[in-house]
Amino acid sequence: MELGALILFANRLSETVSFDQAVGIPLEEEDHEDGPEYFACELGSVHFAVFEGSAGAAPPFRVAGGVMPGLATPSLQRVLETVQALGATVIEPPTEYPWGPRMLVEDPDGRTVEIFERKS
Repeated sequence: MELGALILFANRLSETVSFDQAVGIPLEEEDHEDGPEYFACELGSVHFAVFEGSAGAAPPFRVAGGVMPGLATPSLQRVLETVQALGATVIEPPTEYPWGPRMLVEDPDGRTVEIFERKS
């Protein structure tokens, strides 16, 4: 078994899509007749999509029911500068782990997102 899709629901769709695009996710608007507005792309072998959700916010970090997407980037420093320019909350600044450096940031819906560099 492998992960085939990751679908997020966003209360602040345009801000969440802009945030995702700014950190390097190549989301594009999808158009399916009579379907809801959403944005999607392929991340490796995973279909990633963001749909408009009803009012509310994502559960806080490490609360049951929450989801924390993990994104690999070739430049953690570039993404850090990008999220700081967006005014996003950095939950954990870049920190070294056995698998490489990572940071935790909050997207516009309050969802924690892990961004990391893989060690080569």
